[in-house]
Amino acid sequence: MYSKKITLLILAIVLIASPTMIQASSNYQMGGTAKAGLNALFFDDTSQVEIYDSINLEFSSDNTAFEIDVMHNLTKNELDMTLKKAYFRKKIMGSNITIGKQPISWSFGSLINTTDYSLGAEALNEETSAKYVNGVKIDYPFNWYSSLSLVREFNSEYDYKYGFRGRTLINDYDVSVNWVDQKSNNSDLSRWGLTLKGDISNTGVYGSYTHVNYKTTNFEINTEGYMVGADYSYFLNQGYGNRLYLQGEYHLLEKNEGLNVLLNSLAGAGVAIPPSKISNEEKYFKVFLSNINYNINDFSSIGFFTITSLEDGSTALIPNYRNQLTNNTTLKVNLSYLSGSSDEVFSGGNRLPGVVCNIELSYAF
Repeated sequence: MYSKKITLLILAIVLIASPTMIQASSNYQMGGTAKAGLNALFFDDTSQVEIYDSINLEFSSDNTAFEIDVMHNLTKNELDMTLKKAYFRKKIMGSNITIGKQPISWSFGSLINTTDYSLGAEALNEETSAKYVNGVKIDYPFNWYSSLSLVREFNSEYDYKYGFRGRTLINDYDVSVNWVDQKSNNSDLSRWGLTLKGDISNTGVYGSYTHVNYKTTNFEINTEGYMVGADYSYFLNQGYGNRLYLQGEYHLLEKNEGLNVLLNSLAGAGVAIPPSKISNEEKYFKVFLSNINYNINDFSSIGFFTITSLEDGSTALIPNYRNQLTNNTTLKVNLSYLSGSSDEVFSGGNRLPGVVCNIELSYAF
């Protein structure tokens, strides 16, 4: 209830302020995207098919933005409306201050980010609703490569949640320090992380370290996570639309109660891992991710993601295809297959689908 009141208040402020901002602004845009699609989920003993359509509407000016998603599940005849953006931005004494519902993500090119402000906000090059939060954000740029960011989120799930990010360039490497602190009725969670990204010859390299301090009424525990990754682009046919992109990263996550927190990073990939499937024989849970993407031409591409548990070899296979049919119309096909048996990490069953198929047609206007 508290979160809904905050959202409605922010929406009212933005709508009231928008006419004034439009008059004062020489740059404003309106547009959106209409989509129609099909989701097919296959469990061990049953299958489920859902047909949906949706519309996304967005308005933005120099200082304001408003974006809303309306999703209609035709199979269940359910309507869901999500406010993604409703914020006002003002520059004061060199700082950019943003108030309202806004996207906050500390991404740095990784497939899974365990140092993000909200875990699971972005995964496998896709964003989720966790990226959009009600809050106040202050960005202070020192120069083109160094900046500070402060976040205060308003959410009924927490008593409070704060975030801090410092970013700079050291010896041609992009380095950031991230910190998040949140408190709720039954737990305290503090996370800090360090990320690094740069180039060695023609190969991009990156890595991160994460530390989690997790307190509940029953325990207090610290968890660590490490990640290293690399990406490489190879242009075929002298670069005329044909590009092969390769990416891989390795995660090492400490096994204890705090592991469940870090596994939320996989939520954006559409993969859920019940804690009961992770054994405690070794100290760390090890995961390898890969991404292969080939641009067939300027309008179409085919790709393949994998997420593999090095503990038992089970893998989530996620192929995808994209084709821009016209200037405004795009076809996307995404598949997901969990290869593991019932007692392995990446496996389907009666609770989780072993195979998922999504076909979607979108029109931008």
